[in-house]
Amino acid sequence: MGMDVWACSITVALGVIYVCLGSGRIIITRLSANEDKKYDYLPITVNVCAEAVKLLVCGALSYRYLQQEGRKLHSIYQQTSWQEMLKVMKWSVPGLLYFMDNLIGFFVISFFDPALVVLLNNFVIISTSILFRVVLKRKLSSIQWASLVVLFLAIVSLSNQAHSTNMHFQHTHIHHAINISSLPSNPKCSSQKIVIDTTLKDIDEPEILERGRRAVGNTAFILNRGHMLVLLQCFISSSANIYNEKIFKEDHGMDESIYIQNSKLYLFGVFFNALTLLVDKRFRRHIFQCGLFDGYNSYTTLLIFVTALQGLTISLILKFRDNMFHVMSQQLVTVAVITLSVFFIGFTPSLDFFLQAPTVLIAIFIYNKSKELSSSEEVDSGDNNGVRNTEV
Repeated sequence: MGMDVWACSITVALGVIYVCLGSGRIIITRLSANEDKKYDYLPITVNVCAEAVKLLVCGALSYRYLQQEGRKLHSIYQQTSWQEMLKVMKWSVPGLLYFMDNLIGFFVISFFDPALVVLLNNFVIISTSILFRVVLKRKLSSIQWASLVVLFLAIVSLSNQAHSTNMHFQHTHIHHAINISSLPSNPKCSSQKIVIDTTLKDIDEPEILERGRRAVGNTAFILNRGHMLVLLQCFISSSANIYNEKIFKEDHGMDESIYIQNSKLYLFGVFFNALTLLVDKRFRRHIFQCGLFDGYNSYTTLLIFVTALQGLTISLILKFRDNMFHVMSQQLVTVAVITLSVFFIGFTPSLDFFLQAPTVLIAIFIYNKSKELSSSEEVDSGDNNGVRNTEV
C-alpha cells in the first residue's frame, strides 16, 4: 500500500513539474523576443546551452554513480565491439530529432500566439496515435478515430483565427522572408544588419499587407508555413519520444542508470546543435563577430535552464512512465498557457476561440475515455472467459 502511494505521488509530481516547465517555456520564449516579435539572439544557441547544461548535470550524476559502482566515466563511451558501439550510436537518432523539434519550436511561436501554439500542438495526439498504429501496431477503436477527426477539424479551425492570420501576414511574409535563418537584428553586428537591410529593399510592405487583407476577406482557410511547421514538429516530437522510450526500456534498459543513458543522448544533442552553428556560415560568422550570447536578455538566460529542466523531466517520464502520460500531461499545459497568456502577454480570446477551444479538450476527453472503456471491456472479457473455462 505504501509503495502504491509513493508511486502515485511520484507520478503526480512528474506531471505537475512538466506542466509548470512546459507552460513556462512557451511563455518565456515569447517574452524573450523583442517588440517586433523577432529574436535578437540566435535561437539555436539557446538549444546548445540547454543541451550542455543537461549533459553537465547528467555527467556529474553519472560520475557519482560510476564511482559507487567502481567504474570510470570514460567506460560508458569506450566500446570494444561494433555491437557495443551501435548501442551508443542509437542515441543519435533521438538526439537529432529533439534538435529539430526544439529549433522548429522557435519559428512556430513567431507565427501564432502562445495560446494557439499549445492548442495546435495537440495535433501531437494524432501523430502519436498514427505512429502507434503504423510502427507499434496498436489498434484504436472507432470512437478514438472519430475523436481524432474531431480534434483535427477543431485544430484546423482554431489555426485560422483572424488575428493569427493577420499576424502571419504582418510578420511571416515580411519577417520570415527576411529572417528565415533566425539571424538576429542587433545593430551592434553591422554585417548581419547589412544582410537584413539589403533584403528589405526588395519587399513592398504595403502591397504584401494589402494582399493579406484581401486574402483574409476572400479565403475560408489559408495554409501558411506556420501550419506546416506545426505538423512537422508534432510528427518529429512523436517520433523522438516513441523511439526514446523504446531505447530507454529495451535490452535491459530499465537496469541501466538513467544518468548514463541521458549522458549519451545529450552528448549527441550538443553535437548536432554545435555542428549547425559551425557548418552554417551565417551562424558561424555571427558567433565569431558578435559572440555566442549576443542579444541575450534575462528571459533568454532563464529559457536555457527551463528548457534543460523540461528535457530532464521528459526523460524521467519516458523512462519510468510512458509516452502517453507525456502526451496527456501536455493537455494540462494547454490550459496553463492559455491562462498565463491572458494575464502576462495580453492575449484576448475572441468569441470563436471560446467556442472552438473547448472542442479540442472535449475531443481529447472522448479519446481518453474510450481508451479506458476499451481496457475495462478487455478485462471483463478475460474474466468472463475464465469463468466459462472454469464451468467447463
